[in-house]
Amino acid sequence: MKTLLMSLAALGLAGCASAPMPAAELQRSEASIRGAEELGALGVPDARLHLEMAKDQDARGKKMAAAGDARAVLVLARAESDAELAMGIAREAAVHASALKATEDLKAIRARANP
Repeated sequence: MKTLLMSLAALGLAGCASAPMPAAELQRSEASIRGAEELGALGVPDARLHLEMAKDQDARGKKMAAAGDARAVLVLARAESDAELAMGIAREAAVHASALKATEDLKAIRARANP
C-alpha cells in the first residue's frame, strides 16, 4: 500500500511538471499588450503603469508555464486584464482630448459669430 501511494505521488508530481504551455492565454495576453501599445498607452501615465504591469506579468507567466506551473494561466489572465485596462485608459484619454478640442473649436466659432 505504501509503495502504491509513493508511486501515485511520484506520478502526480511528474504530471504537474509536464503541464502544457497555455498557448491561448499567451496569445491573448500578448495581443492585449500589443493593442495597448498601438493605442498609445505609453503616452498616458496611468495607462503606461498598467501596461508595464501587464508586461511584467506576461514575462512571469511565461516563466511559470515553462516551469510547468499550472498557475501560469492565472498570471497570464491578469496580464491580459491589465493590458485591457491600459487600452481603456488610453482610449479614454484620447476621447477626452477630442472633447476638449471640440469645446475649444465651438468657443472659437461662437466668438466669431458674436463679435
